[in-house]
Amino acid sequence: MDYLKVDIVIAHSYLRELITLLESLGVTSYTVLEITHTKKAGGHERLAEGLLSVTRSSLLFTIASEKLTKTIIEKVQPYLTDRDGFLIAYPVSYVGAAPT
Repeated sequence: MDYLKVDIVIAHSYLRELITLLESLGVTSYTVLEITHTKKAGGHERLAEGLLSVTRSSLLFTIASEKLTKTIIEKVQPYLTDRDGFLIAYPVSYVGAAPT
């Protein structure tokens, strides 16, 4: 089975809605990281410290099957477009887990 990593960046204020949407599509595991520092091509840097939560962004990523990834793109991309978020999906060559 082929797997893809799906990275989604969205304003932190929409994170709970996004998670609810992803779970309704069948996403069962994911990781969320708060973005604390960004630098744009022009050299402008931005630190999230001290910003209101509505101006902060989060990165959510998950590993999904090719079929689920297609569903995520189809259903989540319009949601993200309306909220200035974005999604990147790309193949991964290995998916493994630590022994339990």
